[in-house]
Amino acid sequence: MDFGTDNASEHTPPLEAPVLETHVLDNSVLSRIHKVMQLREEIEALGALGPFVPEIDWQDSGEHLTLVIDVPGCTHETLHLEHEESAVIISGKREEAQQPLRHRERKTGRFMRRIPFPEAVLIHSAEAQVQAGVLSVRFEKVHKTIEL
Repeated sequence: MDFGTDNASEHTPPLEAPVLETHVLDNSVLSRIHKVMQLREEIEALGALGPFVPEIDWQDSGEHLTLVIDVPGCTHETLHLEHEESAVIISGKREEAQQPLRHRERKTGRFMRRIPFPEAVLIHSAEAQVQAGVLSVRFEKVHKTIEL
């Protein structure tokens, strides 16, 4: 069987490389592009940061439970404690820097946390203090731990 020769390739024009137009960007255009890129990075950073949420630990000394809360940048004037029957509520505000920032990683703003008591405490026995950016709130336990 004779398939003959393929004449289609003889009639196909050769492929040409695309012509790329080059434009010279002036400084004002480059400046705008740079500013847009900076804004995009700032917006992404803000989304990644999220709100400031202080971290906590509960310490058990046998007779007392102590809530330890990291609140760097907060003062006793910006912190508020409330209580419910089964939880303590802490709220406050970590202020933003007063000077313009070139880079931001530290979270700021208002926060509120409802922290359940790990066991029954005497609410009105609470004693609080802020020292070196750490808030400690000590509660007397209803049922003291007795070690044998």
